[in-house]
Amino acid sequence: MQSRTPLSRVVDGIRDAGLLVAKPETGEVTLLGVSQDSRRVQPGDLFLAWCGTAYDGHDFLADAVRRGAIAAVVERGISEVDIPQIHVSDGRLAGSIAADLILDSPWKRLSTVGVTGTNGKTTTAIVARHLLAAKAPAAAIGTLGLVGKDGRVRPGTEGLTTPGPVQLSSWLRGLADGGVQWVVVEASSHALAQRRMDGMRFDIAVFTNISQDHLDYHTDLQEYIASKARLLDLLKDGGTAAVNQDDRAWDALPDGGPRVSWGFLEVAEVRGEALDLREDHSRFVLHVGSRAAPVRLPLVGSYNVANAVAAAAVAVVAGLDVEEIAFRLQHTPQVPGRLEVVHRSPFLVLIDFAHTPDALARLLDHLRPTVRGRMIVLFGAGGDRDRGKRPLMGRVVSERADLAIVTSDNPRSEDPDSIIHEVVSGMASGEFLRITDRRAAIGRALELAQPGDLVLLAGKGHERYQVVREDRLPFDERVVVREFLASTKVS
Repeated sequence: MQSRTPLSRVVDGIRDAGLLVAKPETGEVTLLGVSQDSRRVQPGDLFLAWCGTAYDGHDFLADAVRRGAIAAVVERGISEVDIPQIHVSDGRLAGSIAADLILDSPWKRLSTVGVTGTNGKTTTAIVARHLLAAKAPAAAIGTLGLVGKDGRVRPGTEGLTTPGPVQLSSWLRGLADGGVQWVVVEASSHALAQRRMDGMRFDIAVFTNISQDHLDYHTDLQEYIASKARLLDLLKDGGTAAVNQDDRAWDALPDGGPRVSWGFLEVAEVRGEALDLREDHSRFVLHVGSRAAPVRLPLVGSYNVANAVAAAAVAVVAGLDVEEIAFRLQHTPQVPGRLEVVHRSPFLVLIDFAHTPDALARLLDHLRPTVRGRMIVLFGAGGDRDRGKRPLMGRVVSERADLAIVTSDNPRSEDPDSIIHEVVSGMASGEFLRITDRRAAIGRALELAQPGDLVLLAGKGHERYQVVREDRLPFDERVVVREFLASTKVS
């Protein structure tokens, strides 16, 4: 996958984007690759440096040169290193453009879908990938990592919802070279605001929903919505926006360009009707214009039906008919950490990624009618993230659960007990326990569960680690549950 790109081509691309402050004084060099991580630099690479929220890439430029970098994109000149430096006004955006150019704009060989919104991005992306595979080899990139054309997550690719520009372009190049034709990419508000995705363009932009999240990063809800709306700027000429008709927040999206609406309202062009929500599956009728087909979806919850309808809208734009979409929806794979069943009897144990007030409320409101016994909900809030949502999470769980267990999530640099205190401050009603150690909290939840009860482990979802300070400690809730139940001989 090695390329040979003249440095002057990168300079021209950055100049065309209006980002060039000063070009290198030295002569031409040929770039063989690109990296934004000095530890991964290969001889002949262009190194990308910008001042980030946690680290300043310029601090690692000398190390990158020692490892073989032969040129750099910088926001300020570093005189201590003797390589050509392209001085730019916005290192993140220039980095996206440079990575795309060096890796030969792989998105041009692909049909691409971007999915943004507060909740539902991962499930929508995975279901859309599954539907698009009816047309051609399809992949997905997002919270789970890189899901290849075989539908499996490639080991070691887990990480950010949206990877950095070098990783994104590298994965796209590898997928295109490997025969993939469709790629669905989760587009987080951080990635869109930081312009990590500006080096690619999309055929379809999907907008799921908006609720409070990431207000530790965005100034307010309006700025958060505006960052999501930037996905429209990344559409290819003639690209289509697939917009959730049920969420009025998207009324603020700029007009212009092809658009298809989806949702449950009668005015939606792609819509779900006649919902029948069961304990282990969902039924609905999928309407596309004047045509309709019944669907038995092997996912639970009205929000998962909404995710399936969003994915159906993508498939409609891609050219699939309603009968084929309905057939493939019936064979939708389980999405890891999204209402994942890890134990069935004598009580049900589910793992879900819900970690916002809105996601928790919708999840618990769906589950309540299906529970024969008590609903035991274990949850926490992440450290170094939006503190405003913590008491709101506590409130929605205390109002809906029979027993809430507040525990640690990913505390990061914060004190776990302080986070729990802020969550508990919103719990005005209901029975709850405070157990800081998540493993012990899971054990206690399982100890208390009786036949017919539901134990929901919320917040971690697909994650198989816990972030404590700067360490990612192995922590797989599936393993914890199995070990505990085996030790207590629960059948």
